[in-house]
Amino acid sequence: MLISILLPGEWQLCTDGIGKEEGIIVISVSSTSSTSMCPCCQTVSERVHSIYQRHPADLPLAAYTVRLDITVRRFFCDNVSCERTIFAERMPFIVAPYARRTNRLASQQQRVAFVLGGEAGSSLLTVMGMAVSPDTLLRLIRRTAEPKLTTPRVLGVDDWAKRKGQSYGTILVDLETHQPIDLLPDRTAESFAKWLKEHTGVEVISRDRGVEYIKGATEGAPDAIQVADRWHLLTNLRDALKQMLENKHACLKAAADKTQHTEASAKEVMKPSFSHVEQPGEYTKVTNVAVPDASVKLTKAEKRKLEGNERRQKRYEAVKELHGQGFYIGEIVRLLNMDRKTVNKYVRANECPIYPEKRVRKPGKLDPYKGYITQRWQSDCHCSTQILHEIRQQGYNGSRSIMMDWVAKTFKPLRSSHLPSSYKTIVHWSASRASWLLVKKKDELTEEEGQVLGRMKQADEKVAEAYDLGQRFTSMIRERRSGLLLPWLEDVAKSRISALMSFAKGIKQDLSAVNNALSLPWSNGQTEGQVNRLKLIKRQMYGRANFDLLRKRVLGGTELWNPG
Repeated sequence: MLISILLPGEWQLCTDGIGKEEGIIVISVSSTSSTSMCPCCQTVSERVHSIYQRHPADLPLAAYTVRLDITVRRFFCDNVSCERTIFAERMPFIVAPYARRTNRLASQQQRVAFVLGGEAGSSLLTVMGMAVSPDTLLRLIRRTAEPKLTTPRVLGVDDWAKRKGQSYGTILVDLETHQPIDLLPDRTAESFAKWLKEHTGVEVISRDRGVEYIKGATEGAPDAIQVADRWHLLTNLRDALKQMLENKHACLKAAADKTQHTEASAKEVMKPSFSHVEQPGEYTKVTNVAVPDASVKLTKAEKRKLEGNERRQKRYEAVKELHGQGFYIGEIVRLLNMDRKTVNKYVRANECPIYPEKRVRKPGKLDPYKGYITQRWQSDCHCSTQILHEIRQQGYNGSRSIMMDWVAKTFKPLRSSHLPSSYKTIVHWSASRASWLLVKKKDELTEEEGQVLGRMKQADEKVAEAYDLGQRFTSMIRERRSGLLLPWLEDVAKSRISALMSFAKGIKQDLSAVNNALSLPWSNGQTEGQVNRLKLIKRQMYGRANFDLLRKRVLGGTELWNPG
């Protein structure tokens, strides 16, 4: 019974014996057929020339590795015109010619290779009794024939990063079957258009609003309906609102909760200073730079931050002065050796941008020792150097300044005694954080978020108007009401909010695709999911994720990831 399960009848094998060798079950088998067919001329022969042994590995059994000892016969080929005189009998159901593992073992190893890759797959298969090297698993992937997929009717296209910020590829997905159908080595319009011309029959193309994909879709499939991705539309709206809020410092200040106001530290006690010495080659002018009160002693970190604020203010003034003189953005970038994004931000801003002072930070080197430092300080040991020596013996390997700065801020609040008792400061919200409130559904806002939103709208009428426009657009996208798009664009133009006007200008340039997004059910959600799967596979492969191997795993292993 067991032998009939291990060796199916179609294999035409008989069992000659079963033994055990050092943890390996050895099954000796031979063919029951009296004839064999020549692989070259297909002539059937009965004359046996000789025999030899093959020892392919097989699937494990009860935690034991299994090996088949197959007695293979050589036959004479009686066809005088055949190029072969003798040949070995073939066993296509069991093992391929020259293979060292049975077909069913190779199939299992191949499935694991597609799901886990080389290193991880090799580790798992070793535990399962099917030991194989990582390189062999990669060869199994490369030898697999690519699935034959028909040209999709509805195509999703998106980019993916080979090296983030440096090189990108393109993934193509059948949105009806939810299957990736191809990977392209770049994201240029030429390669996308070429693929579309070679695969005619695409009727709908769902894409983001990137220029290259618009151009490629138009050139490669001019009759196809192009659909803009709704998720990207909402993301672009939030980016526009974030850009608007970066110049609304009063609004960001109003967003701060009053219960979060704290007494100002000495670094925030400033008084105006109008002195400035110009040096040759500097694009600067007299500016109101805040300097600390001379009666307050600052820490090194506070001094560094103050110096950084002064440098930022000078760079901001230089950018505004050059822009006011008619210099182009690119010229300012070269003259001041600044990043183009920073220059653009400074040009749009009415004053030097303010950065939130309270940010979520990662655990520092000193964190494990703060409890001990507090205990020692409360036990009247106020010698910072002594405490530093003690925590170094416990394993602290950070710098002296980290520990001294924290002790000064935590246990030496005497510097705040110089401050007026009524002096308060407000921690500004970031533009990114505040922009979420403008696109979030009203009924999903918490009570605190509702109060923050109310203060923001009260602080600036344009923010209130932008909120109404943002809510109208998000509702229009979620409910897919294309008839409301043109009136919305007209209202944006009347609002004179530059960030939203720029967003609306981009929509007008791609108006047909945006209208299709509001009237058709297709979107790029499935494509984004396939990109996430691709990223997971690429990261599993460590440094072995070259394009041909990655393409094989993404296209060939789809049914393994979606067994249903």
